[in-house]
Amino acid sequence: MGRVTIVSTLVIVAAVIGSIASYQVKPANYAKLVEKQKKFDEAFEKEFYVEHTKYVETGERSERLEEMFEHMRQQPDMFRMEMDNHPLPYLTVECTACRALITTYLTYRRVLGWDRDRIAAQAASTCETLNILTPANCVKIVDKNIDILLYIIDNRPSLSAQTICGIIFQSGTCVLEDPAFLNWSINVPAGGRPITGSKTSPNRDASDIKIIHITDVHYDPHYRTGYNAVCGEPCCCREGQGIPPNPADGAGEWGDYRDCDSPWKAVEDAVRAAARQHPDAAYVYHTGDIIDHGVWETTVAGNIVSMTRTLQLFRDVFGSKPVYSVLGNHENNPTNVFAPSYIDRTDFSASWLYDFSADQWATWLPAATQQTIRQGGFYTALVRPGFRIIGMNNNDAYTFNWWILYDPTYLQAQLQWVHDTLLQAEAAGEKVHILAHIPIGTGTSYRIWARQYRRILDRFWDVITAHFHGHTHADEFNVFYSLANPQHAISVGFNGGGTVPFSNYNPNYVVYYVNPQTFQVTDFESWYFNLTEANQNPNRSPIWTQLYSFSRDFQLSNTSPASLDGLVRRFASNPTDLRRYWEMKVKRGDPFLAAGCDGDCLLNHLCEIVTNEANDDSKCNALAAIFRNLDDDLFNEEK
Repeated sequence: MGRVTIVSTLVIVAAVIGSIASYQVKPANYAKLVEKQKKFDEAFEKEFYVEHTKYVETGERSERLEEMFEHMRQQPDMFRMEMDNHPLPYLTVECTACRALITTYLTYRRVLGWDRDRIAAQAASTCETLNILTPANCVKIVDKNIDILLYIIDNRPSLSAQTICGIIFQSGTCVLEDPAFLNWSINVPAGGRPITGSKTSPNRDASDIKIIHITDVHYDPHYRTGYNAVCGEPCCCREGQGIPPNPADGAGEWGDYRDCDSPWKAVEDAVRAAARQHPDAAYVYHTGDIIDHGVWETTVAGNIVSMTRTLQLFRDVFGSKPVYSVLGNHENNPTNVFAPSYIDRTDFSASWLYDFSADQWATWLPAATQQTIRQGGFYTALVRPGFRIIGMNNNDAYTFNWWILYDPTYLQAQLQWVHDTLLQAEAAGEKVHILAHIPIGTGTSYRIWARQYRRILDRFWDVITAHFHGHTHADEFNVFYSLANPQHAISVGFNGGGTVPFSNYNPNYVVYYVNPQTFQVTDFESWYFNLTEANQNPNRSPIWTQLYSFSRDFQLSNTSPASLDGLVRRFASNPTDLRRYWEMKVKRGDPFLAAGCDGDCLLNHLCEIVTNEANDDSKCNALAAIFRNLDDDLFNEEK
């Protein structure tokens, strides 16, 4: 997927990429390759500006400019992937394109004084040229985001292409060097129980509490059975994209492995199946992304309709059972963009979403949560004596949230609130579950934010008993290690996967077993159905079955941080077990199984489990040393 123009570079990529995330292991000579790439990028950046300026003056693209655009193009399947999962050669190209194009367009705006409409037209044209979206949809996605981006650029005259690209990519030659974006922190006073070893937990017991975790339903009101599932856009199977000549290219009745979201009947079936199969569950966790991937045509009114219908389904199905929700990055309009609370322009503010959520979630949450939800979409609630939930809105720290470029320090407020809430919970003798849509510490979590969160986790490792995430659509877990004592595993992030098949997955949900005294997760299991089989039998409901019971399938006593840290080390020396984990992570999606996962692929998935912030490769390197020698050919460049 090419990274194009000041708007297209930022907007198209962020909006349409899918969500399988996986770490990318770096070659042994990575530092040398980066230095070489820096020289290439600098030359490319300067030459591109010259060639593109000639083009805008004459209307003719030179042969060299066409070559440079071709260099920026990538394979179409990059649309479906979170940036973490883009192979290193693609990440390298993306960074090159980002720097060259943004430098060019910053000059057009700041030096040549291009107005809004001229920049928008040029950005849409480039989007079309690189075949990212249809011409009409290129115009729509640019129009959705350009006013925000230009506001940020105009009000931050020192903001450079290097900083913009360093925030978004956080890798390779896109290195963040601006002190304004690096030198901020929250107040975390000393205290708490010292970390002296990896955290353990009781084993599963009959008295454990059951919790259902549903995430990433991505309901698409425009989904139509039989419509084009290979439409060439980031999201298919939609009315308006037509019925394909080949029936095999048509959308399935219950969803589609290709780049398609969920029809309503599939959303409803998943929620009802979870309730039917686990009537003894005490609570439901819902970690966001109700809205579809048709990001070029989302509206506030349309998002409200989809969210209202989905949350009403939860009320109808689960009745009086508490549902604890957090917002996904797709819930706002435009997608991913969560402005600081002090930005009072109606067309920029997310207040409509926070007010809507406060009203909808009031079914399940105490009145005391209203203030912080309306302020920023986050809250805390006492579930039962000794047990508290913190629902974060960590979409503000997603590297595709443009407002980080405007004011990175606005992220301090929610993090400080999390710290202060945990301090109060500690004083009250409470244990806490953290709910957040985007997995904390992934490569698309702003690195400085992730580092500050790790400071909080080190301080309250004995208070926080588990994390619950969504976003990636993968059925996975992450082990958190102490920032001060990296040998100690202190927490686990569990991912609910997703009921949406976008892309190549089978739908699933997860059930956790939680000790009623320590509130630690002692075991978990996943339930799914095979999409191929379901679509071959369109007139009956899908057959949900257990994908795994984790402790049983991996012969573990429990799923504590200590136990899962041991499993990770076992994975490094036992590719058979690691491959079994990968099959579970991709939920045995038929396209994934057909494509397979070689040694490099398995190592990437292994490293993702232990990576707690972008560019912290220490745990990965230790595992890679066991698993195999690193491959210097990952960049596929001359040494």
